[in-house]
Amino acid sequence: MSTRPPNNSTGPFDHLALRYLRQALDTAHPTDEPYVLNADECRQIRRTKALTLLTAALLGVLGVLLLYLPQYYWPDFFVTTPIRLFGRVYQWPIVTALYGTLLVYLEVSLLIAVNLRGVKSIMQACQFPRAHDAQYDRHLQALADAALERSNRGVLRFGIDPYLNMPRWGLTIFFLLNMVKAALSTLALKFIVKRFIGRYVLRQVTDLAGMPIYALWNTWISWQVLHEAQIRVMAPATIREFVGELHDEWGKSDEFRPLILEALQYVAILKRQYNYAHFLLTETLVDRFDLQTDATLTGHFADRVMETPPNVRRSLERLIVFGVLVDGKLSWLEKGRLSQLRRKGFLTYSADDIRQIGADYNQGRGLWV
Repeated sequence: MSTRPPNNSTGPFDHLALRYLRQALDTAHPTDEPYVLNADECRQIRRTKALTLLTAALLGVLGVLLLYLPQYYWPDFFVTTPIRLFGRVYQWPIVTALYGTLLVYLEVSLLIAVNLRGVKSIMQACQFPRAHDAQYDRHLQALADAALERSNRGVLRFGIDPYLNMPRWGLTIFFLLNMVKAALSTLALKFIVKRFIGRYVLRQVTDLAGMPIYALWNTWISWQVLHEAQIRVMAPATIREFVGELHDEWGKSDEFRPLILEALQYVAILKRQYNYAHFLLTETLVDRFDLQTDATLTGHFADRVMETPPNVRRSLERLIVFGVLVDGKLSWLEKGRLSQLRRKGFLTYSADDIRQIGADYNQGRGLWV
């Protein structure tokens, strides 16, 4: 049975999310490991994802309808307000802006609630975390963070920076664009409609053309949340098993141990994002191998690894592949960097092998590298 929520929550909403998710654990636990999903667990997770994504899409459509339909039926309520500024009178759509802000707040709150319900269903399907787990509260907090779309920057305390050698002004632009991507997509669609067929369509058509855009982005956000929740269920035990194997083989090796953090830094550069699974892998390796994290990492792992013996190189290769796949994502950038390692003769796994291993992991069959 579950215990009371921990007292380290960051606010009332975070506390409520933890209490809600903890309800999923008040049932008997299955006997199988959570990082390998059985047929019933897979079926429940597929059903949860389908229902959550459909609900998120409908919220996006409903948000656009509620924004524009009242303006069509009650235009007098949404009249502009004249405001004098610097000697000139400007017409400001204050009522429309306030109404739109309220709708955005309500839609975001509902989307969070939908995502929380989806995460809770995944937890119920896998019964994770286990009641006897020493890190029970921590895993629960990690799942709540996934539902609330919080990034995890814990890897920074090990001296590992995913954005090493990347210009900071580029990061600022990247994050800003991601924050307004739905609005930009809608504006682009409206421009195309007005530019090419504007004379033949009504204003209502161009306004409501944003419905599929917002539905698509809501669906994408919810998919990311559910995917991350599933990974946070499977990753802890998967990482523990893998690190245990490495330690049994290389726990006392002076050739393998110094390159562990360099390998993790290389994986972080491949990812270019703060990643919970990578943080958990880093923490487990540092703890199990008793690594010192005060050294400055160079980011030149690919050059240093080629100087190691073949057997050490193969285990470091396993670590790189495992680190790339443990978050359940494999981007085009990562594929390109891995192909560079393949051309240097370090990577023996083919692109198809890595893709298949990642697909098996995402489908709940375990991460076997």
